[in-house]
Amino acid sequence: MHYRPAPEHRHGPIFGLKTDPNVVPGHEPAGTVVGLGTQVKALQLGDRVAVHHMAGCGDCVECRCGWDINCGQKYGVYGLDLPGAMEDYMVVRSRDCVLVPSNISFAEAAYYTCGAGTGYLALRRAGLGVGDTVAVVGLGPVGLAAAYFAHQSGAVVVALDPVEARRAFATNAGVATTFDPADHTVNERLREALGGAGADVVIESSGTAPGRLLALEVAGLRGRIVCVGFADTENVIDVQATVIQKQLDVRGAWMFPLPDLQKMLQDVSLRGLSIKHLISGAFDIEDAARAWAVFDEGGPGKAVLEWGQL
Repeated sequence: MHYRPAPEHRHGPIFGLKTDPNVVPGHEPAGTVVGLGTQVKALQLGDRVAVHHMAGCGDCVECRCGWDINCGQKYGVYGLDLPGAMEDYMVVRSRDCVLVPSNISFAEAAYYTCGAGTGYLALRRAGLGVGDTVAVVGLGPVGLAAAYFAHQSGAVVVALDPVEARRAFATNAGVATTFDPADHTVNERLREALGGAGADVVIESSGTAPGRLLALEVAGLRGRIVCVGFADTENVIDVQATVIQKQLDVRGAWMFPLPDLQKMLQDVSLRGLSIKHLISGAFDIEDAARAWAVFDEGGPGKAVLEWGQL
């Protein structure tokens, strides 16, 4: 959605990442391998793959640990400064591909490459354990996925979002008990839902200044907060009253390492977990204009674009 302005307005960084105004967008790709370079050994024609869009140099310490996103000499970012997925064919390095199990659809696999994967691994970053309660702030595609995986782990999950449609979608999907943060009784109702205390784990995925403050508020004593939401807003925080006196552990999570994408797909495949019901719309490329309008409304669930080989 950050590529909506005219090309001449697209120069400069987006969330600190360099952009090319002429690049083909689309950073959540999944598809079938239809061609191979002469030096490719790890893939075969016909393989079902998903692409880790943060492509590092492959040689530095961060890349060798799988953290391409922290590479100081990035090869590029598919969809930002390298051609992305919204075209008939996409050229990627074999290093950036992971295999997609047969029981995971391409739509799900695409969702995992950024949105759902970020939600899943934010819970890992939080050290979610047996008996933990979870609060999710923001029910966009990332927060919705985090709520789903927390629910699947057996946790009591509550979620907060000011958009009624998003709350209704999450409730109907059975992933969380939802609340409107503007409700004057929300604190009392939240604590009741969480057994009289704050949440052990909070995933902040709204990326808004009020959302970040809310995350600090709903966390219980010694809670763990993981911030994944991006925005260009600044926060003024009373560190003493929140972080120090509540003894909170506040962590940041910027996407996930390349190996973790493969391990995550293997995990959900083995457990038979499906995020199909979190995908609210699958649009054919012929209907792309309507798809973008839906994206722009900030509606519930995850929407994907699909098309076959021409």
